[in-house]
Amino acid sequence: MGILLNRLLIILNDSDLKSTDYHIAFTLLSNFYLINEMTIGEVADLCSVSKSTISKFIRKLHFEDYSEFKAAAPFVENRSGFKLNYNRNIAEYIEQNSMDSYIDSILDDVSSCKKNIDMEKVKELARYLVSYKNVASFGLLFSELGAMDLQAKLAYNGKFIITNLDDLKQDDYINNAGEDKLIIIFSNSGSYIQRNMLSEFQTKKDYSNIKAKIVLITGNAKMENHPDVDLCISFTHNSTVQTHSIIYPLINDMIIMEYRKLTRIR
Repeated sequence: MGILLNRLLIILNDSDLKSTDYHIAFTLLSNFYLINEMTIGEVADLCSVSKSTISKFIRKLHFEDYSEFKAAAPFVENRSGFKLNYNRNIAEYIEQNSMDSYIDSILDDVSSCKKNIDMEKVKELARYLVSYKNVASFGLLFSELGAMDLQAKLAYNGKFIITNLDDLKQDDYINNAGEDKLIIIFSNSGSYIQRNMLSEFQTKKDYSNIKAKIVLITGNAKMENHPDVDLCISFTHNSTVQTHSIIYPLINDMIIMEYRKLTRIR
């Protein structure tokens, strides 16, 4: 999913239905594949607002100007050579094989998760959750579902952490976090740590100077040796099908159970 599409969806979800921002976001999403051919005046006319209102909206989306905004559209399925997107990896797999085959892949990965997750690392993360007062959990797209799932499950158990859908707000939090903060990152490929995944140019990230404790939950076991990661909990895929959106909640349940044991002892 491209950066513009992702940010428009966030505005749509976060805005009041009667607000100007909601109206503009909905109109742009409804005409998404036309944006790259339109001038700012045509976009303003389409949305029935002024050009200055569109300019302000574009800045709210964290684009410097209309040219940068326009360059982020239209949505290109494999804009950055990343083939593990939903349509390419899951929808097409089901079309070419079957729903039964897809479900079998999920069951196989769930079984692998049950057998191979390093529970000592899960317990270590649970101890972090007890000792750190300030905790954040982040991810992008389907991986953010893991972050939100963890937030909700911890809240049921009296531990309140933060998350954020906005990719730039996530980066800002991480880059400015002090030693008193624990940051849990969900990233199936592990690329969240290494590059700006939603950016067209996939610019590199450097977390070497980050002061916060960084925990990564990933399907990429190679990230266990990454210098910017303090603790890596990895799982495996037994096929090319990416099942991480289903695996994350299972791992979160393991984390919660260990957290509950520790907090009950206290």
